[in-house]
Amino acid sequence: MFLRLVSVLTDELCALQCVREAQQRSVYTTLVCDSLGMQWWERGIPVRGEMAAFVRQVLQHRGGQGYGALIEAVAVLEGRETADDLDRLVRREVYGVESRAAVDLPGVFDGDTQRRAWDLLAHGSVPRPVLHSVLARELRIALPDGESALGLFVHLVEQNAQPDGLPPALVLVEVVAALGSPQAAALRAWSDEWASSAGLTDALRERRAQTALHATPDGTVPRALVVMVDPAHDGTDRIYVRHWVNAAAGFWQPRAFAPEETTLDRLGPAVLRAVRHGEAQWAGGAEDSPVHVEFVLPHALLNHDVAQLKLTSDAFEPLPLHLRFYVHLRSLDRMRVRDAQQRRLWHDRWRTLQEAPAAETVRWSGTTDPLAQWQEKLHRNPRATGVILQHPAEHGHGLEALVAALTEGVGLVVWDRRPDMPQSVELLRLLLGHSPSQLPFKVHQLRVRAETEEGGRLLVGRSIAFLWDDPNRVVDCEEMPA
Repeated sequence: MFLRLVSVLTDELCALQCVREAQQRSVYTTLVCDSLGMQWWERGIPVRGEMAAFVRQVLQHRGGQGYGALIEAVAVLEGRETADDLDRLVRREVYGVESRAAVDLPGVFDGDTQRRAWDLLAHGSVPRPVLHSVLARELRIALPDGESALGLFVHLVEQNAQPDGLPPALVLVEVVAALGSPQAAALRAWSDEWASSAGLTDALRERRAQTALHATPDGTVPRALVVMVDPAHDGTDRIYVRHWVNAAAGFWQPRAFAPEETTLDRLGPAVLRAVRHGEAQWAGGAEDSPVHVEFVLPHALLNHDVAQLKLTSDAFEPLPLHLRFYVHLRSLDRMRVRDAQQRRLWHDRWRTLQEAPAAETVRWSGTTDPLAQWQEKLHRNPRATGVILQHPAEHGHGLEALVAALTEGVGLVVWDRRPDMPQSVELLRLLLGHSPSQLPFKVHQLRVRAETEEGGRLLVGRSIAFLWDDPNRVVDCEEMPA
């Protein structure tokens, strides 16, 4: 972005008479330097190289006012209309926003104040998915997709003030500063100056403390695609598929997309469309963190092998979903429960799980543990945070035991989808011995190995079911209409 800004400014300035003519060029550079309190010595090289070096030094000058100085010096020598045209062209070509010159923008900020904000935001970029996630939480309003901090400033500058009286554009500046912009100190000084003049210093102080909390990443939150599958329950094979995209690792701010009606055998194309939405939201992020695809399923579908879904697309080979993403299961029925006790049990066991590898792993075999005794065992042992099923989660086999474990708050359950595979139990027990933060990765490793090694289809990674149900990351899951 910075090099693009230097390039466009150099092109446009070199086309102006005040830069093409050597004597006027000296006056132009002097005007800019005097306004910034900086020094410049001509290098005696061709005009374009001279101006590229000059523009670069001006834009990097401390204080973040270089861009405005370049524009104002043009206004002095070429007139206000030419300067405003240059300002508009730069914003369009560099930042992809169509706007009038800052002096013409209405709102609570005057032209000079807006220009300084533009200049600071131009040199203090932060990853767009993170910016959008934190800002959406702060403002509680819809934001345009894919915009940079500058584009968001233009969008927000005319929006109504927040309940605390602060303009949304100022909240944006605070968020960019809180997210570690190189211009953080200057951005906060800009906010302080405006708030002082508006009598909102106390409101800004409170908002800044709140923003600092919201801008602190949570290491347990991944980039994610949450796919909810809900049968129509009308005697047909119809299902409703809804999905949410969490754009930035560290910040849980899932964005909902429109639901669609399909059938279970057409789930793959629906998931592919959801993945495309996700790819658009994840673009522009600085991190290379893994993406989790979380299937929120009713009890009857928890044994369905969603990890093996093939995403047929012209853009890539139809590989199983789990080769591209970390795939795991979540319980739709439990997410819909509003019973306070059940939700407390779920949170309590999950907190215990985060303290260490599955504090206690409980195995259900189906022969030695009648269902009532199994549930009683779980109820009496709150440190049982991981469960291994010796049978698939199907009616009459392991499903009833799985439902009992979910009811008792267990958030980590693994099983082999193949029937009569007791030899898998020991491998699954070793798996749950890893630290909780490593489990999604370890399951992914098992699945990749099963797909890529000779004879891999016989390995447990080919048929493992992994329920990893974090109670702190829920989505809106109201009943879909039949």
